Amino acid sequence: MKAVHPVQVLLVCACVVTGCTRVPQLDDGGVSSIVANRIDSQAEWRHGCDHEDQKRAYIQNLSLNELTSETAIQIALLNNPKIQAVFEELGIAQADLVEAGLLSNPTFAIEVRYPPVQGLHTNIEYLITSSLLDFFLIPLRKKLASTEFEQTKLRMSNEILDLAFEVREVYYELVGEIEKVQYSRSIVELTSIQTDIVSKQIAAGNVNHLDFELAQSRFWEAELVLDQSEAEIIRLREKLNRLLGFNEDFFLIFPENLPQEIDYHGFNLCTLESIAIENRLDLQTARFEIIRMSRMLGLKDWWTYTNLNLGLAGEREPGGSNFLGPGFSGELPIFNYGQADRMRLFAQLRQSQERLAELNIRVFSEVREAHKLLMSYSKIINIYRERLLPMQRRISASSEELYNVMGLGVDRLLENKQQEVMAYKNYTESMKKYLLARVKIDRALGGNLFLLLLQRDHVEGVSE
Repeated sequence: MKAVHPVQVLLVCACVVTGCTRVPQLDDGGVSSIVANRIDSQAEWRHGCDHEDQKRAYIQNLSLNELTSETAIQIALLNNPKIQAVFEELGIAQADLVEAGLLSNPTFAIEVRYPPVQGLHTNIEYLITSSLLDFFLIPLRKKLASTEFEQTKLRMSNEILDLAFEVREVYYELVGEIEKVQYSRSIVELTSIQTDIVSKQIAAGNVNHLDFELAQSRFWEAELVLDQSEAEIIRLREKLNRLLGFNEDFFLIFPENLPQEIDYHGFNLCTLESIAIENRLDLQTARFEIIRMSRMLGLKDWWTYTNLNLGLAGEREPGGSNFLGPGFSGELPIFNYGQADRMRLFAQLRQSQERLAELNIRVFSEVREAHKLLMSYSKIINIYRERLLPMQRRISASSEELYNVMGLGVDRLLENKQQEVMAYKNYTESMKKYLLARVKIDRALGGNLFLLLLQRDHVEGVSE
């Protein structure tokens, strides 16, 4: 019977081990579901260019109608290259997870010595070894890689949510500025009429030069405010284009007015804080960082520094005899037995714990701030709606009636009309701040308030 060479045995074992290693199919690990459950918009990981035409057609169809904040978010999640770059982080984490389960490659060493006398065989020594520690380290490495994979999923999802919240904020700022420009144009028109009247009066000698300069100053100031608003619109349009992933000036139809719905009437602050603690993805990522550091400590015990290898050693002597036996190689952990690495990891672990504590403080503060701002802006908006705006309308209507019967001068009529327009402009600014605070509370909670409340009620109902 023909003897089997030890090298052949090791090669067969390596092939078997390699055959048992399976590279998993790439998927998003549930990231799209995490995002959809929080903002009700879809983000997907595209691995090729097959869906590019469908994506462009879908975006083109969305752009035909008036843009809403939800539509803007959906376009950004589909079209912004940052989303795909974020998803590729998951591919890197999956590769790390695969690598954590792989055995180290076998190592070999060969020494050849030629005999000084003819007739003798060449002396050959060889050693083929593979890591013995892998069998103990692979489960630990897989646990660590699994933790890092889950942490990456949460961090990715949080980055996608941050982009969605930023899109909504810029959208409200832009629409609010578009609405304010309309009022600024009205103020410019009214001050222009007033300036023309004063210029005619000064020509007739009815007013002094100071009154004309004051009217001219108000007109120029109104024009400057209009120019500043139009410049702000340019800035916000370009910022929104960047967030939506357009590399050119893409035509979008914006509404002329901000949404008028007040959907936040106050919630129990403890309930809001508990929702944030449960759902904030940056908090969950920070918790996984502590777990990751704890699991890294398991890879830094003294025995992991031995680099112990086990295999076959052989020698063919000059006389032609072959000797086989077990082979060992490794390091003696005398000087470096992981003391520095453990010291570093303990410091990083304490650092992660302190960062989590700091993040908890920030989360509570952000929830309280957003809640108080919403309540404050809701009160301001209601005062505008119930008192100030109706009063300004009554003042304008009464001013027109008095002007028609010569009970009021034209300059006073124009001033009262300006006050009404300014009140509507200030109301629009308050409405914009309310909507931005509304985004702020969604960001502070880790998702849309009402979606999270609905899921919370559903879970509590199931548990009961």
